[in-house]
Amino acid sequence: MYFRFPITFHRNLDLDLDQDLSTVEPAIPLLEPQLQGRCTVKSPLCHSTTIMLNVIEEADKLYQSLEINKLYDLLIKHKDVMNYDIQWRLARVTHDKAKYEKDKHKRQNLMLEAFSYAEKALELNSNSAHSHRWYGALLHFTTEGIGLKHKIKTAYKVREHFDKALELDPNDYISMHSIGYWCFVFAERPWYQRKIASALFEALPEASYDEALQWLLKAEEEKRNFMCTNLLLIGKCYQHLHNKEKAVEFLHRAAEYEVKTPDDEDSKHEARELLKHMGHGHLIQSCFH
Repeated sequence: MYFRFPITFHRNLDLDLDQDLSTVEPAIPLLEPQLQGRCTVKSPLCHSTTIMLNVIEEADKLYQSLEINKLYDLLIKHKDVMNYDIQWRLARVTHDKAKYEKDKHKRQNLMLEAFSYAEKALELNSNSAHSHRWYGALLHFTTEGIGLKHKIKTAYKVREHFDKALELDPNDYISMHSIGYWCFVFAERPWYQRKIASALFEALPEASYDEALQWLLKAEEEKRNFMCTNLLLIGKCYQHLHNKEKAVEFLHRAAEYEVKTPDDEDSKHEARELLKHMGHGHLIQSCFH
């Protein structure tokens, strides 16, 4: 998940008023829970429900094995199918494909492509937690090159969609994490940025490290060790709240995390550096190679 709000929220959380204050991209992991969904293929397309169910089954197998390119190639053939289960999966895999893209321009274009699928998924089924989660996670990419006031408004909309996803699926730990990440990003905004933004544009969202921590811990309680970034952010929240013992505990867990995705690698590296800075570099000697 770079879920810098989505949540991309950028990996660098040190934003200022010259940067995207709405770019809270949730660190959505490349592996997320498989929620039950009905195949809702509609005419006039000639794809049968059985065919779509087979496509979805194959897609989920490829997703679990992190075969991102194969998954994208499979689903892109069905991009015109009016089926929200296909569309949100297309949004997810296109987002994941973008994470591996080194070229910034190509990465942005992939994220915009992913948003188009999320938008279509939401139009097809506004009662889908998946649809709201991916719409919220990708919405901020549509704010590239537009005014700061609109970016701030978009940040509020991002939160609304994560809240809706959680309302539809109370056990959705990805949305819990995303809300926690959203809170963390805006908790970092210093008072003078808030004052300037409020005077010139619009008030920034209010959030605290304690609120962020509660959401992140709730996600961790729901699904332990589901994402390295979640462990990292919990550690950083405890650090901001001056609980060094708990900060070290979660940063150590992040530093030991088995890397599967680019986000895992980035979060693990950051956890390692924070532990060294805190004087606990010895904890990472046996877990980094």
